[in-house]
Amino acid sequence: LGFCQLAEGNMRHGPMQRRGTFSRLLTLALLLHCSQGGKRKAKKGADYYAILGIPDDADSAAIKKAYRTKSLEYHPDKCAINKDECQTKFIEVSTAYEVLNDAEKRKIYDRDGEEGLKEGHQSNEQAKAMFRQFFGREPDGNVRIVQQGGQMMFMEEGEPGPKEDIYGDTNVTELTDDVYKSYIHDRDEPWFVMFYKPNDDDSVEVKPEFSKFSDTFRDFLKIAAVNCRQQRSTCSSASIDTFPALRWFTEDKTAAPEVFEGSISAKTLGKWASDKMPNFATAVEDKHQLRKWLDDVKGRAILLFTDKSSTPPMWKALSREFNGRASLGVVPRCDKNGVFKTPLQREYDVRIPQVVRLDPLQEVGQIAEKFDFQMKKDTLSLWIMKVIAQGKKEGPQATFKEWSKQRYEAGDCGPKDSQFCFLWLKAGADAQTEEATRQLAQKYRTDPIKLMWVNVELSPSLLEAFALESADASDFFVAYRPKRSRFKVHTGPLRFTELDAFVDGVLNGGPLEGRLNVGKIEL
Repeated sequence: LGFCQLAEGNMRHGPMQRRGTFSRLLTLALLLHCSQGGKRKAKKGADYYAILGIPDDADSAAIKKAYRTKSLEYHPDKCAINKDECQTKFIEVSTAYEVLNDAEKRKIYDRDGEEGLKEGHQSNEQAKAMFRQFFGREPDGNVRIVQQGGQMMFMEEGEPGPKEDIYGDTNVTELTDDVYKSYIHDRDEPWFVMFYKPNDDDSVEVKPEFSKFSDTFRDFLKIAAVNCRQQRSTCSSASIDTFPALRWFTEDKTAAPEVFEGSISAKTLGKWASDKMPNFATAVEDKHQLRKWLDDVKGRAILLFTDKSSTPPMWKALSREFNGRASLGVVPRCDKNGVFKTPLQREYDVRIPQVVRLDPLQEVGQIAEKFDFQMKKDTLSLWIMKVIAQGKKEGPQATFKEWSKQRYEAGDCGPKDSQFCFLWLKAGADAQTEEATRQLAQKYRTDPIKLMWVNVELSPSLLEAFALESADASDFFVAYRPKRSRFKVHTGPLRFTELDAFVDGVLNGGPLEGRLNVGKIEL
């Protein structure tokens, strides 16, 4: 620019003939150069600077900014012209960026133009990258950029071999791109997905085993397959680059999938999938565990007796389906032949496998209802729904629970509990008193009270708390209002008629004369 200004000044400040011949020639040369705008020598082929709309001396940041603007302008989602022209413009912009953003290629281009880079300078991987950015999916095989009708176009060469789905004749669900988004991205239950290519020998080889696995698990697990030759966008977004590939998608749709690694057989897949399935069933193996589970149940208590060492997949699926509506338990390792029965198997004397409904108020060994149909998930699901519906019709479920430290700390009959608590303070087993309190629980199940029991031999400080340390009796029945620290001890036989009258009197306003002798209950 300085030389151009100098030449113009020479022309203004005096006639040309006053200056020497060399000076006149230099001035004319400079003016000729300036009249051409100081541009670089025109080169054959595409003008990459013009395509991006940048000057020849643009730095890397300017090149990237221009490329982002132009590539967005010609992207099929934004482009205002026809599709083929958009594709041509996009390829031109991408090619220009690829060259000018590479120092070595730019140097060659600035010196020799497009021809200096030689025809077909885009590698197959570069062409694939452009294709992915333009179409938003994986190409089918290699990609070439060709001239058609004076425009540059992408051409997919296609992979050799078959491309049709291979699981159409099985129980495996084939997912298309749209269905995958709906089922997997918006899932609320686990999915096990096989990603494969029908022209891949390994993918074809494992089909029988994966199909066999699906036949076993189809009733209680979502199992699908994605043909990556047909659904390339899905496989690309899932980062699938080797085949076959198995992914476990948990019910948490925000969680990343888990990868199956190992030999693919129906047995290994079954074990792996069973371990991954969420399990809301409680394992119980003796009376103590059963009693604790029954005290904590929410909704109907449904128990499976099985010869399996852990919760079967079908029971896991049902526990997830009815989580929050019913409580499912499992008694494992039962003897199917009935020779070496487990303790609970002996108590209930059931065939194996067997599903029963228990009433938490009943004695251990008593069954409220049996499931006497074929052990299939759909049939069991209908039966459990019927059991839940019957429970709702019958109203609130009566409870008679142990007053444990955990329940006390959770708020049951704790310092802030405003409900009436009726407590059986027992020193040992008393079948008649236990039956009487269970009858009370049944009668008052709709009232806002709590009926609980506690072993005073394990928690002797309770006797002092309720001023009973000098009493002659061993068992007591106490009405207790925790929030007010007031209580009343029943006097008389611990039988249903007398206890019922005591509870009724307290609920109808009978005074609680006693005040708790300790600041905090110790259980």
